[in-house]
Parts: sequence; structure tokens; C-alpha cells
Amino acid sequence: MMYTLAALKKLSSEDFRVLNAVERGMAKFLYVPLEELSKLSDLSQDEVDIALKKLHSLGLVQRKKGSYVGYILTARGYDCLALNTLVKRGVLESISASPVGRGKESDVYKGITPAGRLVAVKFHRVGRTSFRQTKRLRVYVGDRHHISWLYQSRLAAESEFNALKILFAASVSVPEPVDWNRHVVVCEYLEGVKLSETPPLRDTAAFRDRLVEEVGKAYSAGVVHGDLSEYNVLVVEDAPVLFDWPQWVSSSHPSALFYLKRDLLNILKFFKRKYGLDYDLESFLERVTKVNGEETIGDS
Repeated sequence: MMYTLAALKKLSSEDFRVLNAVERGMAKFLYVPLEELSKLSDLSQDEVDIALKKLHSLGLVQRKKGSYVGYILTARGYDCLALNTLVKRGVLESISASPVGRGKESDVYKGITPAGRLVAVKFHRVGRTSFRQTKRLRVYVGDRHHISWLYQSRLAAESEFNALKILFAASVSVPEPVDWNRHVVVCEYLEGVKLSETPPLRDTAAFRDRLVEEVGKAYSAGVVHGDLSEYNVLVVEDAPVLFDWPQWVSSSHPSALFYLKRDLLNILKFFKRKYGLDYDLESFLERVTKVNGEETIGDS
């Protein structure tokens, strides 16, 4: 992020026009040719060429020579576009140079809003480990057969932000969503400890039950996490906060019950393994799938 922030300070409005043109051109071209970039940016080819040399030297675009010379965005270039937009919107004023969290498919930084509020800034990096596998597994990719890492990361961010909006409005214990752009989600920053670190809990059984209750509230709001485990539950003041929602599915999805059972089983197994709490999966599933005493999901 240090290099991205340094690059941002060096970019002119013309540089951003060309960077935006590369992004738009990638929808049509594997590598975007100079002529197309000139059209998309409304700049002369000489002006575009000057900007591209600068962008390439800063590591924001990648150049390929073959039958023609073409360009694509790098991850750093995509970061610059998203951050520039969030700054222009008045969402972000500054961001930490180093991540406060790093996962297989995301990096999380601390950010400050113009009002001085501390926020979490999450950069989705879908496909960092295995693009082919993530494309196969993700619900939000749908039937798209040709899709870049860039676009898939944007879809992940959009999916997660939509889930957070639904859940926060339904009073589910999740970080408050603030905004998103491209592959970046900005939300409330919470100080806590991941459940995976086995923090001391005042009442372990009560905490587990509260966590299951939050899963039920999410389901009632039409959302199933889809990848829930001790690694995406934060313990904040002895209460659970659920995060990492890009893989969520609707409760009406044909596989919703499968994912719901898997989410519950992951959590219940963790509490059995680390805290010695026994469980009956079907009993907990019944708690989650009943609202006001009425069944809300089909039988398995």
C-alpha cells in the first residue's frame, strides 16, 4: 500500500483518464491497444503514450508487446482507481500503509474519514490463490464464462456490501457498511479478537447461543453466510460480530440449507473442540430456521 499511496500523489487528471480508459478497455480487450485508449480517454495518442510510460513506471499498468502493444491494469492500478474515487466522494481521507489483516482473498487496512471516523478498508483480492477454483465456487459469478480477476474482485466487494446493508438494517451483529467502490468495501472498524484465537469468554455456552441467534437473524433477513467459521467471527466486548460476507447466498437459494448446515456445523464443532460444548445439529438448525414458531426453510 505504501507504493500505491506514493503513486496516487504523483498522478495528474490526465493520468487518471488513461487509467480509467485501461479499465474500461479491459472489458473488450485482453490487452488494450493505444488507439482504443486514445478514444476512451479523449486524449491524443501522444498524450496517452506519455501517461502510459508514467503509469507503467509506477507499476499501475502492465504492458505486453506482440502483434500490437497493449496494456492492462495491475492490482496497484486498480487500488489507485478505487481509492481516488472514495477520496473524491468524501468517504476516505487517509489509509494505513500496512494492513491490519490479510486473508487468502483480501487485505484490510485502517482508514480515516474526513469526519475523523476510524473505518476498515477491505480490498478484495479474489483469485490471489486460485482464480479457477474461486470462479467455479462463487455464486455471484453466475453464468459469466469470461471474467477477469479484476471484475471478479469487484463482484465480491459488491456482494459483500449488499449483504452488510441487508444485515445491518435487520440488526444483525455485523460491521456497519459505509461505502464501496470497485473491489473495495469500507465499513465500521471494530476492535476485537477473532474467535479462532480462542479468547476467554465470560459464558461460553451463552456466547455460542448468541452466535447461533445471529445466524438465525441473518437467515430471517434472507441471508446465509456460506463460509462461516471461527475465522470470521470477532469477539467484541464478549459479543459476536460476523464478518466476511462475499460468499453469502439468499435463503431462497436451492443450496441455502446445505450452506446453513455447514455454517452451523463449523461453529458447533469449534465450540466442541475448544470449549468442550456438546451439540445436536438438528436442534440448533431448528432454532435457526424457525421464526415466531413457524418453519421458514424446507426439510433436508
